[in-house]
Amino acid sequence: MGSLSIPGQTAGDARGPERGPRLLVVAGFLGSGKTTLVLEIARRLVAASRRVAIIENEIGDVGVDGAALAAEGLQVRELFGGCVCCTLQVGLVDALKELARTYHPDYVIVEPTGIAQPSDLTTTVAQYAEWVEDVRVLTLIDAERHEMLVEVIGPMLDGQVAAADVVAVTKVDTVDEGRLAAVLAAVRADDATRPVVEVSAPVGLNVDELFEAVTR
Repeated sequence: MGSLSIPGQTAGDARGPERGPRLLVVAGFLGSGKTTLVLEIARRLVAASRRVAIIENEIGDVGVDGAALAAEGLQVRELFGGCVCCTLQVGLVDALKELARTYHPDYVIVEPTGIAQPSDLTTTVAQYAEWVEDVRVLTLIDAERHEMLVEVIGPMLDGQVAAADVVAVTKVDTVDEGRLAAVLAAVRADDATRPVVEVSAPVGLNVDELFEAVTR
């Protein structure tokens, strides 16, 4: 990860609000169901009387996912033209500060691009937003496309899983038991103690269980 330079600020001078939000990073490759699960988690937090904001990072210039989230009445900040784990680090820190000072959220959910490595993002937050109360990473693994993704971008996928506090294996209702068992075994290979939740958001399978896992 390249170094982050913020004028007038050093790693030990992460000036921010006295009370910071909890941060949930939702990682996963395009099509894994990030935006759907971000919305499900946000709805449950709002129902529990928590103030929620979302930072949506999109490579292009049009915020398709951000617009869908904003349509639900959620506070959304969009970062375009790069990835928050590298080229948009300053934008991420600025967005966190602005949200904390103006909206005072209990939770900020960050949905980075599909190629983002969450470990880079959490390092940025630890160095330049020390006032954030807690950071957790949820990585989504697409059961339907897992075998193909391993062949094409295996190391990137491994990095997203390794950084996760919780893994959600999505689209589990679209694969047979044998394929699902293989995906679960691969996900648990490097850390058998990490929580892994089998999810299908469209049919509501284990979404409440996942919510409990990422907010406890």
